[in-house]
Amino acid sequence: MIDKQILNNINVLYAEDESIIQEGIKETLNLFGINVICAQNGQEGLELFKESNNKIDLILTDIKMPKLDGLGMIEKIREINRDIPIIITTAHQETSYLMQSIELNIDAYVLKPINIYKLEETLIKAIEPSILKKKLIEKNKKLEIEIAKNEEKQKIMEAQSRFAAMGEMISMIAHQWRQPLASIGTASFNLKYKLLSGKFDLTTKEGRKEQAEFFTGKLDEIEFYVQNLTTTIDDFRNFYKTDKTIVKTTIDKSINSSLKILQKDLETNDIEIKLNLNSKNIVNIYENEITHVFINIIKNAQDKFLEKKIKNAVLEITTKDLDDGIEIEIYDNGGAFEKDNLDVIFEPYFSTKKEKNGTGIGLYMSKIIIEKNHNGKIAAKNVNEGVSFNIILHSMI
Repeated sequence: MIDKQILNNINVLYAEDESIIQEGIKETLNLFGINVICAQNGQEGLELFKESNNKIDLILTDIKMPKLDGLGMIEKIREINRDIPIIITTAHQETSYLMQSIELNIDAYVLKPINIYKLEETLIKAIEPSILKKKLIEKNKKLEIEIAKNEEKQKIMEAQSRFAAMGEMISMIAHQWRQPLASIGTASFNLKYKLLSGKFDLTTKEGRKEQAEFFTGKLDEIEFYVQNLTTTIDDFRNFYKTDKTIVKTTIDKSINSSLKILQKDLETNDIEIKLNLNSKNIVNIYENEITHVFINIIKNAQDKFLEKKIKNAVLEITTKDLDDGIEIEIYDNGGAFEKDNLDVIFEPYFSTKKEKNGTGIGLYMSKIIIEKNHNGKIAAKNVNEGVSFNIILHSMI
């Protein structure tokens, strides 16, 4: 039973043609904290209900009244609102009235003379489902707002994660382009120098042949380096595609794609990569998202190696098949996490990097990608003075 306080400030439309009874019940209902709108007959009650703009919470009505009786009023009101609670008060106990009341979905049937205490209990019982429904609707609205806020928050985090990764990628692109661009510059200089210095005797067949071979060789070099630059751009462009398309593939292919993007950076920092790729199962994945996870974990390991100046840095990636999916383990020997940190590394905005150079959202987004978007599992643990990330993906998502 809802607390009696629930009657406070509800609006009741009370239709009763006998003024003495109406005044007495109105005064009593006012004592309960109820706002009462009175009507002298069913027609007046119907008009008041139409004018109320859905502000009436419950209807209390007599049956026999002039102009339009209570049942006629209820029938008209039910055409407008099927759910509003309705209580009938009457001195008549004919079966026909009772049957009509049932057909009109009446909530209670109170006989005159009205027992005031019984009326209060009847009002509470009648209004209870409506109040609970309103509270549930309000809670659902609040819940929808909170869900929308969380979804918006996650979108912001996804964007932040992508922008952070983009900054690192731009740095890697610049690094990977430096050597090919320098080589193209050298080849172009040699071509120009040879052409302007007159090193080739173009009056002889041998001189012209020598020049052609030299130019062809240098142009082949330039073509090779341009192709290298194009491939690099294609790799990064594919990584940043935003379309979410499920791809049927082996996880080893995605790992190799991630390492291809990071290869030059890892080589420059003398990070040894050990691969034990033994998975053959086909998994359904959002390939760009999974690549994002691998890059996050590998880049975090690289940053840790550099921050702690780890010598003989090793990154070991192992894959194996399970009965219903695959398991990936990514281990680095860059030092263990503190126990307290290990419990919260997947929480948003948590970072162990000095001066908060990290965004603290990479591992959080990795968890979202694995567990929410792929129905998998991701966990981390300290192993042999290092950290191991363990990922499980199922064959189907």
